[in-house]
Amino acid sequence: MLKNNLIGQALRSLLHYLTPADKTRAVGMFILLLVASLLDVFGLASLVPVVMLASSPGSVQTTRWSAWLYDALNFQSEKSFLIFAILAIFVFFLIKNLFTSWINYKQVRFTADIALSIIDRQFAKYTGLPFWKFQEMGTGRMVNDALVMPNSYLNGVIRQLFIFLSEIIIVFVVVLGILLYQPVLFVILMVTLVPTALLTYRTLRNRSQTLGLQIDANRPKAYALVIDTFAGFVELKLANKLSRFRRRVYENQEYLQDLEARAYLYNLLPVRVIEMVAILAVVTIFLYSLLFSNDTGSLVTIVGLFAAAAYRLMPSVNRIITSLVTIKQHLYTFDSLALFREQEWQSTPPLQLPLPEFKRQIEFDDVTFAFPGTPEPVLKQVSFTVQKGEKIGFIGSSGSGKTTLMNLLLRFYTQQQGSIRVDGTALTGEYTTAWHELVGYVKQDTFLMEASIRDNITLGEEHPDEQRLQYALEQASLDEFVRTLPEGLDTISGERGARLSGGQRQRIGIARALYKQTQVLVMDEATSALDNQTEREVNEAIHKLAGTDITILIIAHRITTLRQCDRIYELKDGRIAAVHTYDELIANNL
Repeated sequence: MLKNNLIGQALRSLLHYLTPADKTRAVGMFILLLVASLLDVFGLASLVPVVMLASSPGSVQTTRWSAWLYDALNFQSEKSFLIFAILAIFVFFLIKNLFTSWINYKQVRFTADIALSIIDRQFAKYTGLPFWKFQEMGTGRMVNDALVMPNSYLNGVIRQLFIFLSEIIIVFVVVLGILLYQPVLFVILMVTLVPTALLTYRTLRNRSQTLGLQIDANRPKAYALVIDTFAGFVELKLANKLSRFRRRVYENQEYLQDLEARAYLYNLLPVRVIEMVAILAVVTIFLYSLLFSNDTGSLVTIVGLFAAAAYRLMPSVNRIITSLVTIKQHLYTFDSLALFREQEWQSTPPLQLPLPEFKRQIEFDDVTFAFPGTPEPVLKQVSFTVQKGEKIGFIGSSGSGKTTLMNLLLRFYTQQQGSIRVDGTALTGEYTTAWHELVGYVKQDTFLMEASIRDNITLGEEHPDEQRLQYALEQASLDEFVRTLPEGLDTISGERGARLSGGQRQRIGIARALYKQTQVLVMDEATSALDNQTEREVNEAIHKLAGTDITILIIAHRITTLRQCDRIYELKDGRIAAVHTYDELIANNL
């Protein structure tokens, strides 16, 4: 039964994320919740005898417990005794609420720690996906799943689960006490509150789940729309399409806000329904006493007890229903957070080993690669050798396999056939980290953070090596440019390098590779988006690198970028179709 009901699903989902230490903390939190619930019930129970004493003049000295306390504390009048009792109850509630607030803080801190752990797991999961799957996912979806989804799970499931458990304990103890103390009141409560609660939940649960699924389906679209709009601002502005994208964002948000408003309304409805039913119960008691009973004292007692019980039970029942409805709304988080748990996505990286020093050559031996789910290989039996320090170019039409070849060398992909070797050592999984320490990568759209030039080159190192940094600036032909800036290396580049020219962005990419003391540099269309003057600036940096022992592999459409290359491989249909020199390409006008 627990396997299929809502709370059972929520508990099993939560247990997946708890470490043994977390489970111990969870048991402690449950004990604290139990204590807090018992204190709540005791507080409610303490009101009942005081109400009964106040409603029956002279009963203080005729009731056993109050008479004993009255004599023990030497009270002189019932009035002073009742004032003392009321003040004692107030002090108890003050202490109880301070203690409960502390428990609430511990509970919130505990659940926040769980959410933080889930966010870290989600981030690690998505950054650990195979490169082809990572590219397939889309930024909007991954932002939603890595950051928004854990917070939705925290507020919509974990915290609601704690609320449900604590309120269930309170309701159980209160109802049990009422059953033992006043069976008639127990029957009234059961007849009024139980059917109402069940009917309210059954009415809202499926609607809430549907709302949750609709919100989950549309929220990533909102992020994708906003990301696309801001990233493509210039193009959209020039094409006079910003208003269209703004309208799309508005329509998406209008739909989402409507869903959120309905979800919020569903959370408000239970308290209104239960309140009306409780009032109806009071009216029923009054009418029964007026029409069928002459005992007004009994009427006052029953109404007083019902009011006291309802004072505590109504909020609890409301919170129970609201927590169930909210969990139902957030059922989609279970499946979303469970994505990519299958073994095929969760392969443990092998123990990383140091790679022998790169001294001689890189060999591609009969390398064949096909993307998962596609029958036709992108690369077919590719073989060639690059000596250390050589500058090698790659040309070919779009789709010929150039970038895929470089991604294999960078170990973002793994070939299905053949091998890639460095000085005879195959680049298998256990050498990935060591290989990445040797390799630098400069692509057409260089990654730049909204940070200083220094941080963009060192990728945020707290204590960068200034000597290496200066060397990287000189080799990338950036030193003179940096000297012209008032803030020098502390100049903020702007989002995605918005304050820099295309050539400056590419040279920062080169400087970044040199700062990490790259021995193999891959340049993928690094100059294809640049104008002639800017291309010459980047080529100047490449020319400087030609005098070093760095092994450089360059993919280019512009032949002039390949001037310094020792050989140029032409790829066609996933195979090496020809090998050229730069002069041969110029002579043949390729």
